[in-house]
Amino acid sequence: MLLLSVLIVFALEYYFRWGSEYRQFSWFESFQNKLSDLVGEQDFYHGPGGVLLIILLPTLILGIVFSLLSGPLYWLLALPLTVAVLFYSLGPKSLEDTMERYNAAVERGDCEAGYLILKQNEESTDIPESEELSRNATRFILVESNKRYFGVVVWFLFFGPCGALVYRLAHQYHQQCINQNIGNHLDFSTQLIHWVDWVPARMTSIFNLLTGDFVSGFYRFKDYWLEAQASNDQLISETGIAALGLKMGYIEPERNENKEAMAMVMRTGIIYLVAIAILSPLSFW
Repeated sequence: MLLLSVLIVFALEYYFRWGSEYRQFSWFESFQNKLSDLVGEQDFYHGPGGVLLIILLPTLILGIVFSLLSGPLYWLLALPLTVAVLFYSLGPKSLEDTMERYNAAVERGDCEAGYLILKQNEESTDIPESEELSRNATRFILVESNKRYFGVVVWFLFFGPCGALVYRLAHQYHQQCINQNIGNHLDFSTQLIHWVDWVPARMTSIFNLLTGDFVSGFYRFKDYWLEAQASNDQLISETGIAALGLKMGYIEPERNENKEAMAMVMRTGIIYLVAIAILSPLSFW
């Protein structure tokens, strides 16, 4: 069921490009507000305990639902529920759709709009030159492919639908802490994001190397991979850029490195499928 679920979800996301508009998290904010009303006055809620409660309680409910599935109809019910949870945990926005909007903005000469699309909710007026913007977009593609897709898949591989949901809710709540300035939870959620991305970042970097210039990329990879506090985003972007055969700090105008980076993401996705096919008999669920 592991491989079949991932195949169905990848087909929906990459080939049919259907359903991403249903990845809405308004319920998650309502859930947080309700939880705050119930236990917000408790001391533990204002520290790491509150962050873990917000992220893990919905996952616990999902685990209970799966535990209730039994009998001859188990596979008939479990497969569509697994596919639904895994698909919902991606994104929440399609990387292809984001890059299409970015490319459209750049093609009409609106670098500011393209830059803001990459920065998403971050506010900045420091718009780079077009060549530097192209490199920013390459880094964005490499990092976001892990956050939107591959990180979810890694957690799904080891812990099933509950693992995929934990990964997405952790990222979703961290972004809310930034947007809403939830200071008492921001520091711990930042650390939590670092650790939930630690293994996926290294797996994605290795798979990126396998699809490109392994030797050049490995020299960057070995500088980071054993460092516990090394930036996961920096690891992915620098090894990915090297694996693409690009030079740090130098942009080649004749190359469309953004298109090459998207092609690398597709190849890395195929390697993930192969890895899942091999490792699925060893999965924990």
